[in-house]
Amino acid sequence: MGMQQMIKYMEQSDHIYAMLKQCPYEILREWKLTTHAAGTVLFSQGDVQDSFYILVDGIADISVVGENGKKYVQSTYAAGNMIGELEIVDRLPFMSNVEAVTNVVLMGLKRDYFLKWLQLDRNFNEYFIRSILKLQYDILKKEGDNNLYPLHQRVCSYLLSCVPEGKKNTDGTIIIQIDKQQLSRQFAVTPRSINRILSKLKEHHIISLHKHEISIQNMDQLRLEEQMSRS
Repeated sequence: MGMQQMIKYMEQSDHIYAMLKQCPYEILREWKLTTHAAGTVLFSQGDVQDSFYILVDGIADISVVGENGKKYVQSTYAAGNMIGELEIVDRLPFMSNVEAVTNVVLMGLKRDYFLKWLQLDRNFNEYFIRSILKLQYDILKKEGDNNLYPLHQRVCSYLLSCVPEGKKNTDGTIIIQIDKQQLSRQFAVTPRSINRILSKLKEHHIISLHKHEISIQNMDQLRLEEQMSRS
């Protein structure tokens, strides 16, 4: 991969810049760039990979499939997220599936160079440790929320979390690019369960539903719904 391409991705993402800003040149020149079409399963649960990856463009879903066959989306990754960081050191099998939601671009680094990078670059070493700890924190928090709070609260909370990435219209409504099927996978529940909650929010004029979008019409009421369903 050319250095100009590397600089381009560093300029586009603060996370990528934070990781690579002190990467030694001998490591920088070993990165490989690959592109993948939307819908591609990039990595499968149980696979063993010999490279570490950074998502530099596009969006990917991180999911697991339970014994009952249900797909549970653990997270959605965007530019700057690391892939395979938990498995690479000891060549462990991937715990999750990674699927391209949009067209994606990955930067990959072979395991030997990755381990050398950790030794040579104190900046990345610290970034890596902080990222692993944050990931563990987020996973435990999500598991705790799933056990403590009803589905209604979790759906409201998730919609609120999507607001910063939404499109704000002149009338004050906010458009979120997500549909019922995605929410069903996000919470590993049936579409009927999701539809029941969304229909109730629609009846109260909190949201409106479209084919692949949800429009938030009353942000204050959505926050109130989220708070009330905690009790």
